[in-house]
Amino acid sequence: MFYKQLLICTLCAFLTLSILTPNTPAKVVERIMVIVNDDVITKTEFDERVDKTKAQLQQLYKYNDVRANTEIEKSKLQILDTMIDEILFIQEAVKRNVQVSDADVQKEIAGIKKQFKTDKEFEDALKAEGYTMESLKREKKRTLLLQGLVKQKFSSELNINDEEVKKFYNENKDQFPGSKENMKLKQILVKFNLTPEDKEKTRQKAESVLKQCRDGADFGEMASKFSDDPVGKANKGEMGYFIPGTGEFPELEEVVSKLAVGEISNLIDTIEGYDIIKVVENKDGKIKLQRILITVLPDSASEKATEEKANSILKELKSGEDFVQMVKKHSDDPLTKNKDGDWMDIPVESMSPELRDAFDSLEVGSISRTIKTPVGFHIFKIAEKKDLTDDEADQIRRYLSDKKLQEKLSDYSKKLREIAYIQPLAEK
Repeated sequence: MFYKQLLICTLCAFLTLSILTPNTPAKVVERIMVIVNDDVITKTEFDERVDKTKAQLQQLYKYNDVRANTEIEKSKLQILDTMIDEILFIQEAVKRNVQVSDADVQKEIAGIKKQFKTDKEFEDALKAEGYTMESLKREKKRTLLLQGLVKQKFSSELNINDEEVKKFYNENKDQFPGSKENMKLKQILVKFNLTPEDKEKTRQKAESVLKQCRDGADFGEMASKFSDDPVGKANKGEMGYFIPGTGEFPELEEVVSKLAVGEISNLIDTIEGYDIIKVVENKDGKIKLQRILITVLPDSASEKATEEKANSILKELKSGEDFVQMVKKHSDDPLTKNKDGDWMDIPVESMSPELRDAFDSLEVGSISRTIKTPVGFHIFKIAEKKDLTDDEADQIRRYLSDKKLQEKLSDYSKKLREIAYIQPLAEK
């Protein structure tokens, strides 16, 4: 059963395949193992699939050759069974007029090539995996046909609603040991009105800190002493791992991607002030960073005016004004303003004392007092409380959708086999 699940998952994910598609150019005559309608599975194709399945087992479960050979012998009939299903699905895709153009295939190939720095690296990788460019194109066309069939026949049946996610979570809470109660917060941000003089004063301070870092001062100690990021200040500037291309820190990506390990950036002008970044580690595309943030602070008169405006907004909210409408009218944060004020999901136990104490209660609908940060004054609202973060819910949704697809494909296979001509040929 375990290996059947592995093979079904392989099919559903459309991983590396090596069967013939309809209209495949003729090959040198060789022993045929199974006839499937107008197509065949040859001994060579079957052996290639066995070798690839064995490699998957070794990669996933770290089996040695002896263990992998033992396990693969147990699953050879299931491998052949899966190959038959794949041919039936490809034939059905063609019957249903699923269209895959040469441009579609080229787009898939181009996406793969982007993962390699040079054409030679790409060609070497193809060779190492046992492919030629032509066999890769045939495989990608087959994969797109399979995906097109699934989309045409099953896509409307694979949606997972919130109730299904909640039901799965409630029945499998033991699989989420780290999951805690989370709150979804909305925010209104009223920014400080900063002058050029405020910014220049801060820039001079940041340049002084940068010079000391480059002159040999310990970066972590400098972060603890000078950073205006309270989390970073407490953790000696540690930001954890950063993955370029995710869009999580767009203002840092271009700078960070050009830094070597141990190198310190120039000043980075951001919405909060000036960042100084040090690359601590770069491994497999994950870059570990330290950060010092020097924020631009307003003069006392400007700060007071900003606080008064925030308190005025809070007063209107307490009088019954709609939070989302007040976001659209007053918030100075373009990212959350365009999303009705949606800010972030936060585990209740991870809330800072400052944020927790700003609420009279942690019930849905509660609105905080104004909270001062380096960029201005914030007002938060608890929009929702839930057991799962959005990421956890999305993971469950994908799992349930994949499971439903496996069930659909299994039923579909049975129906196709009832009307198909499938003839295993005995070895001579």
